Amino acid sequence: MNIPTGAHLELPIRTQLFINNEWVDAKSKITFDTINPVDETKIATVHEAGQEDVDLAVEVATNAFKTWKATDGSTRRNLLLKLADLIEQNRDRLAEVESLDNGKPKHVAHAADLGFT
Repeated sequence: MNIPTGAHLELPIRTQLFINNEWVDAKSKITFDTINPVDETKIATVHEAGQEDVDLAVEVATNAFKTWKATDGSTRRNLLLKLADLIEQNRDRLAEVESLDNGKPKHVAHAADLGFT
């Protein structure tokens, strides 16, 4: 993984698929390199979701939604606020990774991409 000097390492870059609340390899084992468009260096090799992975993700998300929609509003609010807090706590690292992956200045990723999240 090509992380620039001075990069934050407390929030690692995960390269697997996130399905059913777990990090998993692609069923096909197919991966691809994500490239920094600024200098064309490899950032990381990530798993590529195939049809089987997508079908499974949709299935478990559909099942999870049944529980989510039956959950009272205050619980959903608290979970969404927790997510917002985690995004805010890791804002610099998320902006850094977004900047690396898209070639945009970090301040743009910080203000625009994360600012509207």
